[in-house]
Amino acid sequence: MTTRSNAMLLVFVAACSSDPASSPFSSSPSSSSSSSSSSGGGGGSSGTSGSPTTSSSGGGTHDGGGTACKRGVAFGHHSAADMQALSKGVAWWYNWAYEPDTGVRDVFAQMGMEYVPMVWGAKVDTKDVQAKLLPGATSLLGFNEPNFAAQANLSAADAAKLWPSVQAVADARGLTLVSPAVNFCGGACQETDPFKYLDDFFEACPGCRVDALGVHIYVGCKGENGNHAQWMINHLKTYESRFTQPIWLTEFACDDSSSPDEVKAFLVDAVAYLESDPRIQRYAWFSGRADNVENVDLLGADGQLTPLGQAYVDAPHDAACER
Repeated sequence: MTTRSNAMLLVFVAACSSDPASSPFSSSPSSSSSSSSSSGGGGGSSGTSGSPTTSSSGGGTHDGGGTACKRGVAFGHHSAADMQALSKGVAWWYNWAYEPDTGVRDVFAQMGMEYVPMVWGAKVDTKDVQAKLLPGATSLLGFNEPNFAAQANLSAADAAKLWPSVQAVADARGLTLVSPAVNFCGGACQETDPFKYLDDFFEACPGCRVDALGVHIYVGCKGENGNHAQWMINHLKTYESRFTQPIWLTEFACDDSSSPDEVKAFLVDAVAYLESDPRIQRYAWFSGRADNVENVDLLGADGQLTPLGQAYVDAPHDAACER
């Protein structure tokens, strides 16, 4: 249970892939809603590129891939036709693994898309990751929802112990390194509160490099004050007030919709904010196609955008992004 400014809320949000040893491209968020966070703020990253200089609030100065194009998608079953359709407005994707989808491995770069690999959890061999990373990788994602028993399932202390092996991959290739991706957790959890998990992780890992925070947010579609994405925005402001790094929102959606139009309204408001906030370095919608959250699919038939997908592709970008 978490406390916010206007209400006591039960937040039961789970997301992302199952253990990649058995199914690297599946995802399973459960239904939830959320209300507003009470704090806001800002800040900037600090530290020396390639040097482990983080404190309990983090550090690091890698550039997040050197692109002003923030928009991505969390999805792992792409065909070339799917990727071509998304590439008109989407710059990057990840698939909860460290090798791209077979169907697009040889074509994604020519479409102007970037693949971002992930070290999903403790069972991933980081030496294998380093050996198989494709040329052109700029960033590396850390553990997937380690505070969830159903996901990477690592205490903050255990994640900190494993982090040097993840950092070694990033150091060897000069990659931007994104923290373990946290989320509110209900049920079987290492920690229910993602903010506390990150606090504990940084405390246990004082010499570790973390260039950006990885976070997941699933909220109700209604929002407040005329903004359907306000609950998501409030959570992001809490991250911004408590930590110094830029933020990668690597999964987000609203998950209590009764119609596709409700999700579209949320997506439009969410993307407008994410593009405008300089602390948000990258973001990725969940998902291309999903069987566990209603009305969130960006893709319909092979190579065809849904109305939601078209809205995501067509939404305005930051002026510095050219697609």
